[in-house]
Formats: sequence, C-alpha cells, structure tokens
Amino acid sequence: MNHKNKRHRTISRFQKKFKNIAAAAVAGAAILSGAMLPGLAAPVAHASADPSNADPPAVTEQVKDTNTSKPTEKSNPSNQGDHQKSKDSKSKDTSSSAKTPSKYEDVLNITATAYAPGAHDNDQWGDKTYLGTQIRPGVVAVDPNVIPLGSRLYIQYPDGHGEYAVAEDTGGAIKGNRIDIAKTSVDKAQDFGMKDVKVFVVEKGDK
Repeated sequence: MNHKNKRHRTISRFQKKFKNIAAAAVAGAAILSGAMLPGLAAPVAHASADPSNADPPAVTEQVKDTNTSKPTEKSNPSNQGDHQKSKDSKSKDTSSSAKTPSKYEDVLNITATAYAPGAHDNDQWGDKTYLGTQIRPGVVAVDPNVIPLGSRLYIQYPDGHGEYAVAEDTGGAIKGNRIDIAKTSVDKAQDFGMKDVKVFVVEKGDK
C-alpha cells in the first residue's frame, strides 16, 4: 500500500514539472516571436497581469502616424535675393534696348558723337543745355535747322539697339546731319567715338 502511494506522488510531481516546463516553453516562444517581429507587443510575463491595462499596439502606431509630419521646406533668403536680382537685370535689359517706334514723323541718317557736362566739352555753358536744362543722359545737341529743339527722338545704333532722347542742346560743330549725345563723363564721351546712326523723329519740337 505504501509503495503504491509513493509511486502516485512521484507521478504527480513529474506531471507538475512537465506542466511548468511546457508553460515556460510557450511563454519563451511568445516572447521570442514578439522580439523578432516588429510591431507586435511582447506578451506579459505574469499571468496575473490584466491585459486590459496594456496599451494596444495599433493605438500606439496610430499616434505615431498622426504626430509624424514632414519638415516644411524653407526657402533660402540668398536664393530669393539672386532671383530678385535676376528679375531686376531682365527689366533693365528690356528698358535699355527700346523698340523702334511704330509711329514717327521722319527718319534721318545721322553722324553721332558724344559730349559731357562741364567746361571740357561745353565751354562756358558748363552743365546747362541751350534750353537751360541739365546736361544728362537722354539729351542730345542738334542743328535746329534739321531737327527742331524740343523734338522727341529715337536713336538706333549700328548693332540694332536704340534709345529715346530729347533735342535740348546745340553746338558749334553740330551742323547739318550731326548730333551730339550727352554722357555722364568725358571718358564715356570719348569711348563713344563716332557712329553712323538712324534718328527717328517721333515728335517734332516747336522751340
């Protein structure tokens, strides 16, 4: 009788050990699979823990997706400055290369020279024109018998570009089909030299 009881207790202990080993193996396999597969939450080691207290992985992922935002691309101030300079240079180029007028009263073949304000080019009159205005770019000296003073002109150069000007001055050497174009300095006037140009009389003056 005692032999049977001992054998029964021994079998019971082996069954309990086997159950514990099996439970540990299952728990270990679950932990290992949770660590190897991203996005799966590791199982709770204690069987007594309440699964309802754990945050669901899906909620955590949703919060991350909601809070994740792409960085806003900021413009480089230096690039904006370069872009603005480019636009300014384009507008200057457009203004300097004026188009030939579609309406005009006359066209003349003229020999053009240049002069600057001051005694060097304008003797005792200094920086004043014949009409009393300031010598400046956009002013030309003319022979009033050919181009009336106050006339609005368009001067077309040999390379095709041109500029508008007003006849406000005269000169001792400016006779016939000659004009003298005002520049800002003596050096620029000398660099201009002498050119054969076409002068479109857009509007004749009355002075």
